[in-house]
Amino acid sequence: MEVDIGKRFFDKLDGIDKACLDSSIFIYHLEDIYPYSILTYRLMKMIAAGEIRSITSVLTVAELFAKPYKLGDEKRILLFEEFIQSLPNNYIQDVDYEIAKKGALLRAEYNLRTPDAILLATALISHSDCFISNDLNLKKTDIEGVSILILEEFFAD
Repeated sequence: MEVDIGKRFFDKLDGIDKACLDSSIFIYHLEDIYPYSILTYRLMKMIAAGEIRSITSVLTVAELFAKPYKLGDEKRILLFEEFIQSLPNNYIQDVDYEIAKKGALLRAEYNLRTPDAILLATALISHSDCFISNDLNLKKTDIEGVSILILEEFFAD
């Protein structure tokens, strides 16, 4: 009998209206990084179909484009830009004063790196139901109202 690799992950998304996506989710998807791309491919289809809304920080743009810029890969830059700007039901959130302030609080409270704190603050301020990442370090946070979903945990036995 064939097992659905992402069943537990997608079961967790059942009933989720809005998910905040970590930069790694876009990287796994656009770079086709196995095995995570198995989950991100279906997730992006769900977002595009309007089954779930997504939000990501403008900080993700900086993280996503860094490697292609370093490699001078103009084709990849254009591909990434087209994808992130045209994905239906995805909103790119600027880092404003409220997000920066909440990020500082999260950074102080959980000893997070500034980018992680900003991304989590984005999830909180945007009233996302969950934050999807693959950073196990984020599991130490206990943020009321935002569940943290770590892709790696859905591949464990």
